[in-house]
Amino acid sequence: MQVNIKGQKNHFNASPASSTPSTPDSVRLGEDSEPLIYQDRPIGQKAANERLKRRQGKDKVGEVTVTNLLQQFRDTLIEIEDQKKQDRKLILEQQAMMIQQSQEKQELDRIKKEEQIMKIDISNLDPISAAYFQNRKLEIMQKRGFNF
Repeated sequence: MQVNIKGQKNHFNASPASSTPSTPDSVRLGEDSEPLIYQDRPIGQKAANERLKRRQGKDKVGEVTVTNLLQQFRDTLIEIEDQKKQDRKLILEQQAMMIQQSQEKQELDRIKKEEQIMKIDISNLDPISAAYFQNRKLEIMQKRGFNF
């Protein structure tokens, strides 16, 4: 041991055999971690913050991508459901229109048949047929609001 003189630091002589074993330049702690680089001094606060931001940025990119994909999937499903609703509504409207057209056609057919019955001359028919068509003519007239 050396004597400490004012202003001097204590230095110990160490043989090369007693020194610490040499360490590799970098150590890998896992697949996610960055290599640790041994330096003469520790990294500064700015460098540590930058490294943390880069690492968080990588995680966020993956999360954002998955989140965006899920949101796009949800939006697509909503669009599909909206399209299905519109298609169902259109089909129902078309069916309603077809039913209305069918009813109108039936009404026109009924009116044509009634007009044919009303045009029949019962004077040349046998008494049973004449009575039948006479009663039918009266029914038609009552439906249209004529009372006898």
